[in-house]
Amino acid sequence: MRLTADLVRWGVAVLLMAPFLAIGGWALGVTPLLWLALVAVVVGGALNAVGVIRGVRRVADGRVVDELFGQTDARLASSTSPPVEPRQRLIFPDEPAGVTPEQLAAGSPLATARRRAALGAALGLSALTLSGLLLVTAVMPWAASGGALSPGEVYTLWGGLAVLTVVGIAIWTLVGFAAAAVIWVTGRVEGPFVRRLASPRRIVALACILGAALVVGWLAPAALPGLTDALDGAAAAPGAAPWRAGFGSVGVLLSCAAIAATIPRWGRRPRS
Repeated sequence: MRLTADLVRWGVAVLLMAPFLAIGGWALGVTPLLWLALVAVVVGGALNAVGVIRGVRRVADGRVVDELFGQTDARLASSTSPPVEPRQRLIFPDEPAGVTPEQLAAGSPLATARRRAALGAALGLSALTLSGLLLVTAVMPWAASGGALSPGEVYTLWGGLAVLTVVGIAIWTLVGFAAAAVIWVTGRVEGPFVRRLASPRRIVALACILGAALVVGWLAPAALPGLTDALDGAAAAPGAAPWRAGFGSVGVLLSCAAIAATIPRWGRRPRS
């Protein structure tokens, strides 16, 4: 039944990506994301259907029962049989079975991988925060004016709404760097509970989730509220819309990456 469970797990994972792709594509006006959502629905549904059909056939011909009784008899016949492998969760999987505290201790390969994952994720979040800051404060206002005005001139015409937008941008920038710091500290903290809880895969998944949330937060100031009216029709079409759509698409892809990172394994499990 291993392959059957793998097929269903893969199908559920792909189906979970479809709503993010569809909502993101609709809200941002990005047609390729809508097509990807359709592909995700078809592929995810097909994987689930194949998994269910395969499972039903194995139950109907008795192979599942034979396997279960065979494994039970083998364990009863051998007093030194290894313990049953714990079932993996669909999301946020545990570390590989049989990992000892010594293998998670400081200086071990797993601990080193955890620190590297945390450092890379923190740097990625910092780069995402800096990119959002640059896009919203400079590139997008300049693009909204069709390149005719400098960011300073745009802010002058923007008036009071520019002040509110800049305050919001500053707060969200601090939130982004704080999230990066939390991820980095997570990889450095020692202790048996934290070592086992904060695996490299979980750290990467958490960073993707935080990155997607940061992008969503950037979309409000990225809409440049009131700027079109302030420019008095001087904004060139399409202006800043492609930049906003592109940056928002990064958030959608990060959401999908978070789903992919939380699946225990994408490869087929070998027979035991």
